Amino acid sequence: MKILKGILTGIGVLAALLCALIIMSATNPGITEGLSSLLSGDDSSVERNEEESPESRQEEDFFDELEKTIDTLEIPELTDTDFDVDSEEEEEPGETVARQPDIPVTDSSDDEPEEERVRGMNGYEPPSQSDVDIPSIVHGKTGYQPITEQSEAQSDEYSGLNYGETGDGLTFDPVFYPYYYMLDEKGQHVYRQIYANAAAMNEAFIPIEELTVPEIKNAVMAVYNDHPELFWLNTIFTCKYDKNRICAELALDFNMTKEELAEASPEFYNVTNNILKEVENFGTYERERRLHDLLIRRIDYDKSADMNQSAYSALVEGKSVCAGYSRAYQYLMQRLGIPCYYCTGYAGQDHAWNIVALDDGYYNVDLTWDDTPGYEYDYFNKTDEDYANTHIRQELSINLPQCQGQQYRSL
Repeated sequence: MKILKGILTGIGVLAALLCALIIMSATNPGITEGLSSLLSGDDSSVERNEEESPESRQEEDFFDELEKTIDTLEIPELTDTDFDVDSEEEEEPGETVARQPDIPVTDSSDDEPEEERVRGMNGYEPPSQSDVDIPSIVHGKTGYQPITEQSEAQSDEYSGLNYGETGDGLTFDPVFYPYYYMLDEKGQHVYRQIYANAAAMNEAFIPIEELTVPEIKNAVMAVYNDHPELFWLNTIFTCKYDKNRICAELALDFNMTKEELAEASPEFYNVTNNILKEVENFGTYERERRLHDLLIRRIDYDKSADMNQSAYSALVEGKSVCAGYSRAYQYLMQRLGIPCYYCTGYAGQDHAWNIVALDDGYYNVDLTWDDTPGYEYDYFNKTDEDYANTHIRQELSINLPQCQGQQYRSL
């Protein structure tokens, strides 16, 4: 901007001098001759007599002034950058210049938000769903139903509910019941209450702690995931909340009545006891592998199976989906004293499998997908890296231990 102003100023001065020169030339022809001599640098053509006329002194004064002006006039040198339209303009004091911000050019394919992934408390990092590639031979062999709440506002009518069973005094071994320890103190209190009321088949009660609906959901999920022996407990619950969105009434959902449970329980325990007798004389790894093989032979994958989210459907009825396979394996391994966790997540669809603890670490086991002729050990005792493009843990299951065992890894 300063350069442009300097140029315009110089042109204006020269224009004013030339105008004056033209006017004087018209009244005094000698000026034209003097100008010619000045520009050519020849002083001899201008003869100065000792006695100069007023006109001659006027001409000489004019040319002296013109020469001084030309010599002192600063005309800045121009460079290529002076014509750069992108160069910033310099602001004059008190002047505001509006500028368009620089807008980076981006690829439209990158505009989609990144999938949010949360690291588990044990360091597990869920892979991206975009990386999941399900083999065609196991495609659709899923069927897990996530824990689902049916929330509604509390009515003004007095319900007459109380705490039911509080669960006070109950303890849970962290080696076998990891979901309990994923909750805070208040959540654990409600966990104990839910477990005790589910075991007693008390359907509805008032939560013993003030928790929001999402917090109640985590407590229900933790109980359900830790305890496959509660085979009558469904994955749906109802929470009536108050004006502060605190769960004021909690109702569990059961898949059978107390009378039906009285008949089903002996059959369930007789079947499981007979299965356990078949593996009781082996070491830990052999028990794990033999139970895996035994259940694959006993269970048929069937989406239409009744109570297919329970261990009962797999062990007694012999028909189930991934949830039934996994909860049956979890229950039997717990009975053998081998830590085995119910793990839920995504494998093309909602899916469930197991995580087993052996003496050198943890392993993923998917009985449902191994129940495929010729592929019986493709998903048995695998690391998280092995499962990275097929299985993604979700919800509380991301907090289960990482699977990095090598000694018993199936190749």
